[in-house]
Amino acid sequence: MSNLRNPDIRTRDIRKLVGYKSQEIAWDQGCDETSEWVMASLEDEAHVKTLINWLSSKNIPLESEAVLIDSGWKRPKRVCWGDLISDPRKYFGKDMFQLYDLDLNWTMEYQVQEIARFGRYGVVQNA
Repeated sequence: MSNLRNPDIRTRDIRKLVGYKSQEIAWDQGCDETSEWVMASLEDEAHVKTLINWLSSKNIPLESEAVLIDSGWKRPKRVCWGDLISDPRKYFGKDMFQLYDLDLNWTMEYQVQEIARFGRYGVVQNA
């Protein structure tokens, strides 16, 4: 198994698969060249717009499906990338989460300190 498309996939299998592939993640540059983290705040409309622009800049098709994992790895749920862009308040701001593309092309992580990072699997970075 090399993706998360099986609707009956168990949480422990998701953990094993993403753990195994974690060495392949190339994180996008964040707020500066020393960090992959960016602000992901819902503090006001300007911050929400900045978050939406950052999400949109990843050029992920809106219909792209992913598995959202909460901090306790309980009840993984499927979401579409477009859902995050259209209603970020539904996902950001409350709990930390990890989002994994069903085909493991990309991943995103959100921390409750209102920071997020985005990475792609299998991308070779220049040294």
